[in-house]
Amino acid sequence: MRAGRVLSSTPVRLALFLVALFTLVNGATLGGAYLQLAATTKAQIRQSVSAEMAGLDVTATPAALATLVGARARAAEPRNRVYVFLGDDGRRAGNADAVMRGGQPRLVALGPNRPLSDAGYVREVRRLSSGVLIVAESLAPLDALRRTFLALLVLSLVPTTLLSLGIGTLVARRSARRVTRIERTLAEIAGGDLTARYDPSDRAGDDLARIGQGVNRMAARQEAATDALRQVSADIAHDLRTPLQRISVLLEDLRADLPEETRAADLARRAESEAARATAVFRALLQIAQIEGGSPAQGFGPVDLSALAAEMVELYDPAAEEAGIALSVALPERPVTVTGDRDLIAQALANLLENALRHAGRDAHVTVTVGADRTLSVADTGPGIPEAERENVLRRLYRLERSRTTPGNGLGLSLVTAIAQLHGAPPELSDAGPGLRVTLRFPDG
Repeated sequence: MRAGRVLSSTPVRLALFLVALFTLVNGATLGGAYLQLAATTKAQIRQSVSAEMAGLDVTATPAALATLVGARARAAEPRNRVYVFLGDDGRRAGNADAVMRGGQPRLVALGPNRPLSDAGYVREVRRLSSGVLIVAESLAPLDALRRTFLALLVLSLVPTTLLSLGIGTLVARRSARRVTRIERTLAEIAGGDLTARYDPSDRAGDDLARIGQGVNRMAARQEAATDALRQVSADIAHDLRTPLQRISVLLEDLRADLPEETRAADLARRAESEAARATAVFRALLQIAQIEGGSPAQGFGPVDLSALAAEMVELYDPAAEEAGIALSVALPERPVTVTGDRDLIAQALANLLENALRHAGRDAHVTVTVGADRTLSVADTGPGIPEAERENVLRRLYRLERSRTTPGNGLGLSLVTAIAQLHGAPPELSDAGPGLRVTLRFPDG
């Protein structure tokens, strides 16, 4: 599963938000506690230094002060506490040395065996009548307190972060799989498969399960409505086809009985043409209904797209030449075989060719292309179809405004769509630059 998909999951985002919130609150709480304890510790160190300084300051003579400082220095490690006395008479005592620079002392270790603290010191320097007295106490407790709080911060955040992210990721992966199934179901429904359903075994009872059930209810209602519409269309087409055929025959007989070059004969001829057009519409509607209601595997077998395309181009070449259109075919070196009904695929290709020859215009170029990736496309250099209208022209009886004056009934592309969807290759309409390209992308196998 892609990391981006997991990170975009709501549970993971919620987990990350909670981790960030916990980190902020925990950091603020521990930070406040650390600052308070650090201030208290530093104040205690300062009080301790001041108390030591007060205890040494009572000694009057340099010799006595040096002796007292030396005694305390021997009992203290310089890395913890420093005592230094710099007498005016050159006398020095303490567990460290000091160099005065600009009135401020810089502590110096007496040797490698008596190192100073790396954490720094809180120091107090007092000028006495007999010299300079320095008392300093290490800030090591403050440094230890800082390390303790950092360790506490890490130990409290890392397990929480890992646990939250782990649980969030597991929940996200499960949710993402369910969302993927819902998306796949919606894509199948949008692609024309109204029998597609979300997993009915999902009984989690959460929002995703309710959405999945809602998708199933929507698909069931849409399938029922579509089936009813198809049945009504088929019933109407079936019931009216025979009367229309009879009307066509009667009009033909009437025209044969009328004198030529008369208004009555002309009206009979026009009525016969309109009746034939209506019969063609109902015949196409019936064919679409039969294709949509048939079994997908019925009549299926291997179909060589290359041979079929070459045959259809040869068949329509005279019509293209008569219309002043250049018709060509582009085939791969090897045959391209798909599984389907050869007659239906030929019907779809014929409709695409007729549509292109009818609308491309004189001096246009129409190309039939078979791809090695099992694609069949028809492209022309005509005016094309606006992108906003491409979905509409696949609907039954829909015609562009500019096409209403040309022959046709708006069912050619609808029949292509029905045949293509039966073969799992819904038509893709795109810009041929200029013109229109219709591509059928057949699935593997």
